[in-house]
Amino acid sequence: MRQPGGPELGELEMDALREAGNLGSGRAATALSTLLGGPVSMDVPRAEIVDLAELAERLGSPEEMAAAVYFEVRGASPGRIVLLMDEGSVGHVLRRILGPAPEQDAAGGALSPGARSTLKEVGNIVCGSYVSSLAEWVGLTLTISVPALAFDMAACLIQSVAAEAAEDVGTALLLESRFRFDGQAVAIRLLFLPEAGSLEVLLSGMAKSTGVDPRGRRG
Repeated sequence: MRQPGGPELGELEMDALREAGNLGSGRAATALSTLLGGPVSMDVPRAEIVDLAELAERLGSPEEMAAAVYFEVRGASPGRIVLLMDEGSVGHVLRRILGPAPEQDAAGGALSPGARSTLKEVGNIVCGSYVSSLAEWVGLTLTISVPALAFDMAACLIQSVAAEAAEDVGTALLLESRFRFDGQAVAIRLLFLPEAGSLEVLLSGMAKSTGVDPRGRRG
């Protein structure tokens, strides 16, 4: 699968990106267990390249409310990373951390300051874990910005992300993870939108770091 202006992505490349996602999810589960005050397990994350034009449809009901925590990725392979959680997962996380008090204002839709702060912290943990694992995996320096948060209909969130990213790329790396605690699963989706040329930098870094080029060439 080809990223516009970027390399052809085969199964070896996707396996390498999945492994980075697996490492990041493991770190995130450990950090979330501290935040949530109990054990957190995870399923093996799925990874695929998705077309931004089809993203809203791929992620479920467009009218469902969802939260998006947005970061800029800075360093050798710049881009954007976005954490997405559906309304049910948002509610479960907030009740676990903040207690049984309503996590949304009575006016509907608007999150309380405490809820917003909590979701940003969850985004910091999950996105930060993924980016730091990816940076170590490829031997490059990558950092994330302070988070921005939006809570809106899923279609509106996706359209906003896609419109901002479309100037750079037409596709994104989608990582889907399920974290489990209190007997329930919380679905978290990460969208990594590298700037034009950044994905090639990551693949080259993997080759230098591991000695095996995921594009099928020896490093």
